[in-house]
Amino acid sequence: MRIALAQMNVKRGGFAENLARAGQMARAARSGGAELVVFPEMFASGFDYGKNAEFLENSPRAIGEGVSRIARENSVSVAGSVPHAAPGGGLPRNRLCLVGPDGREIAHYDKIHLFGMFREDRHVGAGRKVVAADTPFGRIGFAVCYDLRFPELFVRLAGLGAKLVIVCAAFPHPRSEHWRVLSRARAIENQFFVAAVNQCGEEALPGGTAKYCGLSAVFDPWGEAVAECPPDEESLAFADIDLSEADEVRAKMPVLSDRVPL
Repeated sequence: MRIALAQMNVKRGGFAENLARAGQMARAARSGGAELVVFPEMFASGFDYGKNAEFLENSPRAIGEGVSRIARENSVSVAGSVPHAAPGGGLPRNRLCLVGPDGREIAHYDKIHLFGMFREDRHVGAGRKVVAADTPFGRIGFAVCYDLRFPELFVRLAGLGAKLVIVCAAFPHPRSEHWRVLSRARAIENQFFVAAVNQCGEEALPGGTAKYCGLSAVFDPWGEAVAECPPDEESLAFADIDLSEADEVRAKMPVLSDRVPL
């Protein structure tokens, strides 16, 4: 399969602008032969939680319909994290959706670990379910940004049979090395592919300005980089991967079967 990493400069509160830019990147990804294009965390909105909640209240289906339209118009599967209205009210979710080329949702995952330093839990409802889904590409697991710091989630995903984990993120400087090391470590530890897509550009937040570091990458089950984006700028990178390689690596070095629960 060919994956495109859509490292995007997200405009805070620019819903229409962000979806339009994502559509352009999806079109370029499809022209490059991609079957799946992965966007960063909150790629349709940025992190203005008040504006996001207001938008969801007034147009609860608009973002989801926009993502579906991008997939359908470009005949490509799309994955990325967006704000999502919680069923029955309550705080919105930070939801990673995987949508097929027909515009229909294949799977979704609500971010479990909320960033306390950013007080994300005041504005976002935490997910409760670890998700690994059967897809046309194989079994894929999902994680969002801060989840990357919690290896037990990825151990669970490996136990659920994931051969690829998609990570959508907004990791800023000065933690760029954490982003790269943790993404690579999760691939090595669990012997699966990790497609980690990060925002780039700057966003003015109440506590200061966040400068997102980019450096999106796909790591293979040995931890080798298959594709990488540069730091600090919009970029589209492609990775050709075969998920059966995860089985081959696990057969050569049976780490997962040797793991002892403690």
